[in-house]
Amino acid sequence: MRITSAQMYNTLLTGVKQQQDILNQGNAQIASGTKFQTPDQAGIAYKTSLDIRHAQVGLQGDLDSITTADSRLANSMTMLNDMTNIMKRAQTVAVQMATASTSATERLSAAQEATQLLNQVFNDANQQWQGQSLFAGTATDKAAFVTDTLGNIVYNGNAQDRTIVTSDGQQVITNIRGDNPAFAAAFSALQDFKTALQNNDTAGVQNAVGALTSASDGVINMTSDVGARLNGVRLNKTAIQDRQLNLATQLNTNEAVDIPSVVARMQQSSIALQAAYSQINQIKSLTLTNFLR
Repeated sequence: MRITSAQMYNTLLTGVKQQQDILNQGNAQIASGTKFQTPDQAGIAYKTSLDIRHAQVGLQGDLDSITTADSRLANSMTMLNDMTNIMKRAQTVAVQMATASTSATERLSAAQEATQLLNQVFNDANQQWQGQSLFAGTATDKAAFVTDTLGNIVYNGNAQDRTIVTSDGQQVITNIRGDNPAFAAAFSALQDFKTALQNNDTAGVQNAVGALTSASDGVINMTSDVGARLNGVRLNKTAIQDRQLNLATQLNTNEAVDIPSVVARMQQSSIALQAAYSQINQIKSLTLTNFLR
């Protein structure tokens, strides 16, 4: 069957459009750095990218929560470490004041330091982070401890822990509450020590040495608990970051365009396009010549 000039011309135009589409797609891929920009270009791959990005959003939420928990626990540990140092200082003063030869004046002077130490522990226990009470449970708008009408320091928070739940269902406790007996023991030991000093009570000061030591051990144990939780949070944080890296790698593999390959394809398309234009011009010339005849 004989092919007419018009048929050849239409075929060449179709080929030109195909090569132009290849060039346009290549330019879009190079500009965006991705293999596809719309679902119709790669349906399955496009959905895979959406799934990966959805997982990334979930992981970022987990990472934000874990980072907040990390900071809260780290600040809690800082306060507890300071309390431990204060208790150790109180122990040292108690040992010095426990001898029978210590004068009432010396003990009265030491009582002033004991008062300062008690106030420092009280301030540490009421420490806030980002405007929220560290040790008040979920009652973050309240001071964790207050002084009652009898002058005793009492817990003012609630009995609920602050927790986060990661996207894989893992629940993480991110605080330590002030109703832990170690807090009450520390306050009580310091208050009794101060009172014994003020009253020049030798036996009371001697008893305070043991009470302060026991209370200090309680604060240390509490600090260890926070440290264990902080370590768990940081392991969780590392695991999330590893998963984020893995998802980023998957997304890059699924989306990232092979620039050299695209450039090579565009070069081939450009050559084919020039050839098509040349043939079209030849057909036009022949058609014009035939018309002039």
